[in-house]
Amino acid sequence: MKHLLITAASLTIAAVGLAAVPAEAGPFDKLKKAVKKVEKTAEDARDVVDTVDNAQRTNGRSLLGAAVGGRTVATATGGGGRAGPVPAKYASLTQCAGLPIDNAFIGKWGDYTFQKGLSQESRSGVIDREPVNASNGCFMPSMGSGDVLYIEVPAKQWAAMKGGWRMQCVDMATGQNANPSALPSWSNVSGKDVMLHTGNSLGYTPTASGSNSSRSGAWDADLERRGMHMLGFNMPNLHTDKGTDFYCQYYNEASGKSVVAFAYRRSASSR
Repeated sequence: MKHLLITAASLTIAAVGLAAVPAEAGPFDKLKKAVKKVEKTAEDARDVVDTVDNAQRTNGRSLLGAAVGGRTVATATGGGGRAGPVPAKYASLTQCAGLPIDNAFIGKWGDYTFQKGLSQESRSGVIDREPVNASNGCFMPSMGSGDVLYIEVPAKQWAAMKGGWRMQCVDMATGQNANPSALPSWSNVSGKDVMLHTGNSLGYTPTASGSNSSRSGAWDADLERRGMHMLGFNMPNLHTDKGTDFYCQYYNEASGKSVVAFAYRRSASSR
């Protein structure tokens, strides 16, 4: 799938020069101060941002930045659905690590079936998969509550990245750091969730038979054969708040760069 790679982030980064923010401090840790510095320049750049058009929208999911009234804005929070476009003042704080992203999709947790002799058996995994591409190196399409983002990066390049990784998120309406409960998780998608059972009702391939453990092993072997490393990110489920749009990046503390960045909406629960 081909996408337009012009983003509000890339345009604003050049104008603002946010490289002055120390990488070791974490760009989101000093977000408020940085945002105040860039707001005026982002405003001045609105005529340029206006060249970004609806070609940035893919499969109904909003890629980073869409021009509205000459500048990039976030949609109103609250309700269901996916997050709105990321304001340039936040996206410009992200530097992509430059790891090529492949085999990426957004899906949901769910059950599927397969036939075993005369019986129909059920397993769980990541279903309703929608292939997606990164924009401008690491910006992924916006997501909503319960979405699962899966990506692969070259294993050797991943191993060469020194330092720890952590998730950082801010409320797009206020700029405040997200409560830890709002952070997407990044450690509970395993091979069995991607390598579904042979004969699965969804038709996803490749497949493997046997236990969850054996299917995870089969997926790991397939990744090794292809020289890839997998990463999975789960968006939190519905919450009791009013509904909030967050901007997040999976950030390397040593390099100050991110392997992925995205917006997601934590929708309000109906309870």
